[in-house]
Amino acid sequence: MSAVDLPGLVAGIEKDAEEYLATRAEATLMIGLSVQGERHVRSLRSPGAEQARLPDTDTIYEIGSVSKVFSTTVLAVLEAQGLIGLDDPIGAHLPKKLRLPPHISSITVEQLATHSSGLGSVGAIHQALIDEELRGTETPFATYTHYLRYKKEHLYADLENAELIYPTGQGWTYSVIGMGTLGHILELVAGRPYEQLLKETVCAPLGLTDTGYTLSPEQQGRVMHAYDAMGQPCPNWYHDVMLPQGGLRSTMTDLLTFVEANLAAGAGSGAGDGMPILSRAMRRARKQYFAVPGGFTMPDGSDLPDFVQGLGWRGLEHPEGLAWWHGGTTLFYLASAGVDDRAGVGIATVYSGRRALVERDELHALEREWFLRACQ
Repeated sequence: MSAVDLPGLVAGIEKDAEEYLATRAEATLMIGLSVQGERHVRSLRSPGAEQARLPDTDTIYEIGSVSKVFSTTVLAVLEAQGLIGLDDPIGAHLPKKLRLPPHISSITVEQLATHSSGLGSVGAIHQALIDEELRGTETPFATYTHYLRYKKEHLYADLENAELIYPTGQGWTYSVIGMGTLGHILELVAGRPYEQLLKETVCAPLGLTDTGYTLSPEQQGRVMHAYDAMGQPCPNWYHDVMLPQGGLRSTMTDLLTFVEANLAAGAGSGAGDGMPILSRAMRRARKQYFAVPGGFTMPDGSDLPDFVQGLGWRGLEHPEGLAWWHGGTTLFYLASAGVDDRAGVGIATVYSGRRALVERDELHALEREWFLRACQ
């Protein structure tokens, strides 16, 4: 990406964003690009917005499944510390009292991190909690509590009774229960709650002061809310055992710092012992571990993934190689993060809007397009 190209790139992305927001009420969108170490941030909101304030780089958003690449970074740190191995069967790290069937206990840590375990999207108990809450597609359309109500005891029961939807290692399905199980295993092997573990291994070393789950009163005042058709703030999502797969909150400042740290790690010479553990972990998470086998058919009939799988991260192919990206969705928020080592480009986006969940595909497609455009 040359300096001459950059103004046109940023202007084009901003134009796309304005057109997207033009048909959405009380929504906000921030786009942050880091190109060769230089940040370019745009902050927008719906035309005529009355409740939704214009966000700044310290405004806090839910980042949904972008949490997963933070969790797989923690995984790679713990692996470097010798606490866990990617080839470890999950039965070796879960409580011995569990009556896990062999086809579940033999799933490896890597298969959880690459969505190739054969586990479905969510467990049966979790699905029942979701079904209790659904009320159509217009807000308010749920009671927002199924992640909070789903405890580790429910996770254990779901694993004990789980059936695979394809043979382990022979297919791909985006698995919330798989990533949630991985995050819980990280807690168990480290002997610390996930949020504490995340802060010690990733957030504190990088200076990410606003990335986490628990918010101080001051941080609560910086949370961006979506607003329903009556102008009332939409509620946030709350989590328990499934926090590591989708429950983090963050800011544009922190997300750009995270992607820039990944870029710096990717630019490092070699991956030897002289490189900080966190840098080596970030590099290790962003390499190809799995690609969908030829002939595989998605169990739900959807299109096959158009990416290869890192640890959490998705590798998007473009003419110069792989660029690594992940999106995130909650009820009222969308987010994304992307890293292209070759181009020296990182991207972060955050969005709030009352129809975020049901309209996620359109914005996520734009986010990916913006990222790949920047990687040329």
